[in-house]
Amino acid sequence: MFKYLHKPKSYTILFSLLIVLFFTNCIQNLADCPVDTLTLKKECDSNQKQTDRNLLLGLAAATVSSSGSLSGKALEFYNILESYRNKGSFTLSNGSSRSFLNGSKCSGTTAQHPALNRAAQKHNDNMVSLNFFSHTGQDGSTPSTRVKAEGLNVGAGENIAAGVSTAEGTFDQWWNSSGHRANMENCNYTHVGIGYTAREGVNAQADYAHYWTNVFATIR
Repeated sequence: MFKYLHKPKSYTILFSLLIVLFFTNCIQNLADCPVDTLTLKKECDSNQKQTDRNLLLGLAAATVSSSGSLSGKALEFYNILESYRNKGSFTLSNGSSRSFLNGSKCSGTTAQHPALNRAAQKHNDNMVSLNFFSHTGQDGSTPSTRVKAEGLNVGAGENIAAGVSTAEGTFDQWWNSSGHRANMENCNYTHVGIGYTAREGVNAQADYAHYWTNVFATIR
């Protein structure tokens, strides 16, 4: 209940008009804003932003193939990574060689996994759709929780990159970063997942034209 001193009628009318104008932005569209017409505009806007964010997350997830199979640039990157881990080295198209830090290699193959592919691609799509770049999703997810959401009860390592258009260029970008390289050379990881997304057709306002995610896990 408001408590105020009595004012002349003209001031009362003016005060009433100001109250109406204050809430206009929040009640002009009841489909977007809360039905409670006394909800503050700040709360109204906050609710709408959360709704928009959830919608974008859902749309991004809907673009991922349920099969979790690789194709295009994602498959190209997997072939490079698998060759690198299997041989302990990879020769770039310019003739430069990239080798394991310890001069070793991984025994056997490193299999791609549909659940890891889905986790990688969904995170990639969300980074483009919502224009952010982080291992932490806008919904608070982490690499491990995203993998578990795909049905795998395992921990996960993750590399993300943005800006480079080619699989080979992204491999070299990660190779030149100690932490990312360590993930690519960690032979304890038995399976990998790859995600690639171009902003074209997804979100033209995204900061980078190309996004990559590589998820690693040990599956016995």
